[in-house]
Amino acid sequence: MAMRSKADKRKIILLLLLIIVMLIAGVLAIDFVGNIYGVRVPIPGMKFIKSMSLKKKIKISEDPYLLEREELFKEKERLSIYEEQIINRERELSEKELASDRKLETLKEKEAELEKKAELLNQKERSWQNTQDNIREQAVKLYNMPPNDAVVILEKQKESDIVDILRAIDAYSEELGRQSTSPYMLKLLNDINKEKAANVLRKLKYISSDYNSSVESIEDDDAIPAP
Repeated sequence: MAMRSKADKRKIILLLLLIIVMLIAGVLAIDFVGNIYGVRVPIPGMKFIKSMSLKKKIKISEDPYLLEREELFKEKERLSIYEEQIINRERELSEKELASDRKLETLKEKEAELEKKAELLNQKERSWQNTQDNIREQAVKLYNMPPNDAVVILEKQKESDIVDILRAIDAYSEELGRQSTSPYMLKLLNDINKEKAANVLRKLKYISSDYNSSVESIEDDDAIPAP
């Protein structure tokens, strides 16, 4: 009996659903026929049903665009992330390039400084060489002049220059294999200017050199032999 009651309930429910569907279908059929013949049949609830149907159609019609917009949004977001990564990479490269430029500039400054120092050393070396060449030239000139004439020129020089010239005369005499005239010139200088001759002799004795001057072995009171 209970099973029959449940079956009857199911049949009733199905029958009611069928009636509702048939009513809706009938209403839609009447509205459709009315629209064909231009006759408007006032049916209660039809306006609500049409609005719901229209909203459903609009929603269905917008779904593809909505999906497309979502895809576009995702793509835009992905591109935005990629663009940010590129910007960060460019920033890193720019910082590295700037650091490299600074190092290169530092190296260039050091190179320029070294070149400047090298040029100064070359100038000093050329100046020293020019001085040595000039001393050598004067020594050769004085060696080949009569001693009395040579000492007049020698006496006008500074004491340090006289010392260098007398040493150069010693070196030149040694090259020629002859006796140096520097002791005799110092004796003649003593006759003209005793103080300068004494200072020159003292410097010749105490200034270090690669070779010993023939004048250095002369004592202050010794007689200076003629060449």
